[in-house]
Amino acid sequence: MENEVQKTHHTQPTRILALDVHPRSFGYVVVETPNKLLDWGVRSHRHKGNSIDVLIRRRLKPLLELWRPTVVVLCNGLSRQRTHQRRDRLLQRIATEAKNHQVLVHILVKTPKADQGKRLTKYENARRAAEHFSVLRWKMPPQRKPWSIEQGGRQRTHKSNGMIAGSNGL
Repeated sequence: MENEVQKTHHTQPTRILALDVHPRSFGYVVVETPNKLLDWGVRSHRHKGNSIDVLIRRRLKPLLELWRPTVVVLCNGLSRQRTHQRRDRLLQRIATEAKNHQVLVHILVKTPKADQGKRLTKYENARRAAEHFSVLRWKMPPQRKPWSIEQGGRQRTHKSNGMIAGSNGL
């Protein structure tokens, strides 16, 4: 009898860091292929000064070093509107920092056909994320009344989760 050596193929799971970027904060989600939620939260800088530098150096860089993602997913590519210049600079800096950590950057861009009458509310995004990741069900925000104001931080995290749950294979 011959001894057969079986080859084992070790593949590292894909780890995704999804970001919902705003001028002074971002919601984030870390997911391992495809249904394992590792971490989620909101990082912000609400003080005077260059918030972009602080968000990158003190808030994003530790996430990249801790989780070592395979890919960073950003939503809504660069826009040409003047009001979004600050956000666009932040997106560019995030992409640069990710590339410095040898992490791929994937930008989800909405197409006009994809949005035809299907604009989801923040609550719907949160509901979809909670359906996909059962650990988030207890964090489900209450459905808001049309006349009430939405809470920001909790919704950003669910939007980042919704980006992961809604994307079909990167």
